[in-house]
Amino acid sequence: MFKKLAADALGLSDIGKVIDRQDFDKVDTDDYVMHEDGEKIYFIIKSKKDEYCFTNLALIHLDGESAISSKRVLRRYSYATHEISNVFLETAGTVDLDVEIKFQIGGVSFSIDVDKRQLEQVKDLYKALT
Repeated sequence: MFKKLAADALGLSDIGKVIDRQDFDKVDTDDYVMHEDGEKIYFIIKSKKDEYCFTNLALIHLDGESAISSKRVLRRYSYATHEISNVFLETAGTVDLDVEIKFQIGGVSFSIDVDKRQLEQVKDLYKALT
């Protein structure tokens, strides 16, 4: 438990990983994708407390309070009703452990930290969002 508290305090628990396509069915947000309506997952970023699932129809955000809490809130942002804007990609410096993809969808701002070793995958997400 001390490791989780320390990681949360240092912000390390928030660094996400891009999930490989073959593992999409192993994340929680997959349960909320409307496969029966033809919704398909294109990209998932998972951290210890959050999941961001980008589909052909919406962004599904499973929002966790902290790395040590199991309470989570599900939010869905349909692309048809929520415009994506202000997309930025912040690359890593020499001591940074992460890159950041930042954007707004509707009136909500997102800043998602991703392991810097996965920059190439995040570049693909950046291109799709812009």
